[in-house]
Amino acid sequence: MQILFFLLIFIISFSSLIITFIAIVKILSNDFNDSKPKWILISMIAFIGPVLWLTKGRKLLIKKEDQQFVEKKEKISLKEHYSELFKNIGIPLKVFFLLSVLLIGFGYFARLFHIYFFWESTSVGFVLLLIALVKFFSEDISLRIENQLNKIFCYAVIVVLCGTIFFKILITTIIFNSNAFIAAKNYLKKDSELISEIGEIESFSFLPKGSMSIHKDQYGTVGNADMTIIIKGKKKYVEKNILLIKKLEEDWTVIQQ
Repeated sequence: MQILFFLLIFIISFSSLIITFIAIVKILSNDFNDSKPKWILISMIAFIGPVLWLTKGRKLLIKKEDQQFVEKKEKISLKEHYSELFKNIGIPLKVFFLLSVLLIGFGYFARLFHIYFFWESTSVGFVLLLIALVKFFSEDISLRIENQLNKIFCYAVIVVLCGTIFFKILITTIIFNSNAFIAAKNYLKKDSELISEIGEIESFSFLPKGSMSIHKDQYGTVGNADMTIIIKGKKKYVEKNILLIKKLEEDWTVIQQ
């Protein structure tokens, strides 16, 4: 019964998430008979927002009339479509995209040449890149409407991208504030071999990689976690993959690093 309950919650949550993303894309890519920022915020309200969108918000979309396409008697090719799209991409999106690539590149460059500064830039850059791609495909949808091209693929890509962003942020938030992460930090702080290698540990950063699962029942809580942590010492930084396990009536324990 508990499994069915959690499955139902997951289905409802995931459906709400998809409806929210679709709502945001439609609001951004169409004329709208109300405040766009207001309805974007409304659609992001958990559970309630998607319901309000389905019952009221989508009725505010202004459908483009057939007269807009009179001059385009024939559909243009995808090559012409994307040529027009890339030509009309605004400077802010280009700068945003370039910034994300530079952050990703810097993260790898810093590790390769032992520059001990902002190793998190790779993860930040990837998230910014995903956001830039969402904006790009939103503009793609707008142009596809004008050029009478199929938009399903772009909607699907945006849903996947937004889902990836959401789950990366969610996983990072959950693990960063978990007892498992605290246990990993306490373990690493006592690792004399690590301290002799990197110097006195100053701080930790969690990268949005890995996973964590927890199971609760009448007997207690068990779980396991797989996380990647940046350990920042006075001499240098290191990046480690840490595996932890939680047994009944025991705290989280590091089993491999």
